[in-house]
Amino acid sequence: MQGLMYRLAELDADSAGLVRVIDYFDALVRHGSDTASLLRASAQLADCVVGIEIVERGRSKKNLRRCDPRGRWSPDPQLPPSMTRNIAVDDEVLGTVWIERPGASLPLDEMLVDRMALTAAIILQPRRLPTEAEHTRNLLFPMDELAVLTSCAGLGIEPHTPVRVMATKAVSGTAEGAAHLVISPDYKPGKATGIDADGEYLNLVTGSFAATPELSEAALSSFIRAGISLTAPASEVSTILSTARFARTQASATTPIVNADNLGALNLLAPGPHIDHSRIPDLVRAEEIGDTKQGLELLETLRSYLQSGTLRAAADSMHLHHSSVAHRLAKLSQHVDSIENRARATAMMLVLDGG
Repeated sequence: MQGLMYRLAELDADSAGLVRVIDYFDALVRHGSDTASLLRASAQLADCVVGIEIVERGRSKKNLRRCDPRGRWSPDPQLPPSMTRNIAVDDEVLGTVWIERPGASLPLDEMLVDRMALTAAIILQPRRLPTEAEHTRNLLFPMDELAVLTSCAGLGIEPHTPVRVMATKAVSGTAEGAAHLVISPDYKPGKATGIDADGEYLNLVTGSFAATPELSEAALSSFIRAGISLTAPASEVSTILSTARFARTQASATTPIVNADNLGALNLLAPGPHIDHSRIPDLVRAEEIGDTKQGLELLETLRSYLQSGTLRAAADSMHLHHSSVAHRLAKLSQHVDSIENRARATAMMLVLDGG
């Protein structure tokens, strides 16, 4: 079989052929090839034996390998190298690559060996592993799906693990470090760590996390405001980050930490990506009870109460005793008739009525 280099040379030995050779080796880098893959691919492209000799750092020992066009690790050289290049990383020579072409050189041989040396240098350059903070950041602000899965693996978190985000921010005029609340390792998934992001501090916490009394006291003494997001799988945690920030904006001196669960359908007001209704406990429960006759009765009672404004007014409109209305509302929630939760209940009903 005629080698790819021959075909490229026949097409164009100058411009198009050079571009194809460059793209060929760039693809090897993009796919994370090792030196063995580099040799096999180079031998197939050149249609002759290629070789590499690597000097191990801090040691005089050399690692020499050669490969023929069929992908076989070749025996001792039958021909001397016809073209050679050094592998250099930061002005340090790490080894050599070469080709052993019988007969005259091809027009693209020089480019081939140059790209072999450059690709080998990229492969051999020590790679710094992302830190746990970088993995956490990549999970909260992902570039793509691969970044999400890589970050989950780096943090030791299964992609389907339920997690939340806790967003904290210091009150204006307070030292910035005050917003860095210490979260118990018991509440942190995997190796996730807190990160700074545009003036706020973000923590990844387990789905079961809730603001404990100790944490609330710390918040009050530190003059911070904090919001805890809805729950989502770790692989989708970026989609509910906005609910942590929205919850934080609802915090106050008397309630320094707000859980998005307690805001119900009001979370749909959070700027950013659309929040899936299945993430909001209020809507999930309302849709579940709405499938039964008794559940529809409870929701209708809530609707009447919100429109009437008081238990007695709702009771009069439904021809019921006010204690019956109160009993029905209590079945929905112990706090549904409190002033601070009327907006939450109203938002839920608007979503349900809007389909």
